[in-house]
Amino acid sequence: MHYIWTELFILFLTIFVAKILAKKTNTVDVLWYIVLGAVLGNLHILSEDHRIEFLGEIGIILVMFALGFEENLSNFLKGVKKAWGIAIIGAIFPFLAGFLSAKFFGFSTNSALIWGLTMTATAVSLTMVSLKSLGLEKTPAATGIMTSAVVDDVLSLIGVAVLLPIILSGNTQNGNLVVDFEKLMNTFFDVLAFFGFVYLVGKFIVPHKKGIRYLFIVDRGNYAVLGVFILVFLFGDVAHILGFHPAIGAYFAGLILKAEYFEVGNQNRAKEIEKITNTMAFTVFGPVFFILLGGKIIFEPHILKEVIIPTLTLFVLVLVFQVLSAAFAAKYTGGYSSKDSWLIGFGMLGRAELAFIVLNITYVQNHLISQEEFYTLMFVTFLLNISVPLLLKWYKPIYESE
Repeated sequence: MHYIWTELFILFLTIFVAKILAKKTNTVDVLWYIVLGAVLGNLHILSEDHRIEFLGEIGIILVMFALGFEENLSNFLKGVKKAWGIAIIGAIFPFLAGFLSAKFFGFSTNSALIWGLTMTATAVSLTMVSLKSLGLEKTPAATGIMTSAVVDDVLSLIGVAVLLPIILSGNTQNGNLVVDFEKLMNTFFDVLAFFGFVYLVGKFIVPHKKGIRYLFIVDRGNYAVLGVFILVFLFGDVAHILGFHPAIGAYFAGLILKAEYFEVGNQNRAKEIEKITNTMAFTVFGPVFFILLGGKIIFEPHILKEVIIPTLTLFVLVLVFQVLSAAFAAKYTGGYSSKDSWLIGFGMLGRAELAFIVLNITYVQNHLISQEEFYTLMFVTFLLNISVPLLLKWYKPIYESE
């Protein structure tokens, strides 16, 4: 038990150092979380303790709730109507970048499908935290990124549900791909069930004083934070059961809440709740997730030599395909302004937790790809996630000047 306390001390000290470095260098703190995490991982200071990983999961759940709580529901719903083109086009092109890169370097169709899947889902939490650090979280582009990423995650889940069983089963019969339609339909119904649950709870249960809202106002709202946590982890649990990351559920838990739900007499505790959850999400627990994310990248010289060309090729291809496809889709299918379209393009660059799930299933559990392929995909994911705060920071003055 002693070691976990040492590791917690190191993690929170790292968060503090990252905050100071971000302030001194006028950069985004998320960048330093990932970089310092990579340093700690390569020095073997971070372990793979499941308790620490769990702390990071709680952190990202709180981050997504805090972002949802700040968002206006009507703005989000308007954004969803504009997000379909961005999500679909913004998912297809990174998939093609991964698939074509693998084929270019002579890997099998199975490997190419895995490369494509790994590059598909957008890391919305990374982007939204980066935008918040820059004061851009209230822009139309931020809503566009959030809504597009939610749709993108649904498409990615469907892609994983369809393609992974094909890959794991050998993927062909008489030279043709075999799709597990039962698995596909199950995923489709899970998506419907999740959004149906969000709608029913948000519309009929939370607003009533005898419903979940009671948790926020009992004893003059003294236990409102606990009530919020109950709602957050209920939504996270339902999301997890239905195949989403719990953080997506937490985002919608925040999204359906309104300031009026925290009114007790002539007092409203909404701002107090927001301040507490923001501190826990963005200063205490949330950064742990990004530090651990950086810690997954282990640099070994002999592997670096073998994978540097495939890594740079895939990285450049995904960067170009993702930014251009998302930006053009935002402008011509979503009706966003040019400056918001480019911001959406840069914001869609990060790769999500689904990338690590795909790699875990295909490499760690089933050894369907080689060690070199695994490191290529891990390094590209790392480079893309590092690119998000850097590009957003670079683009901010241009965005604001326009």
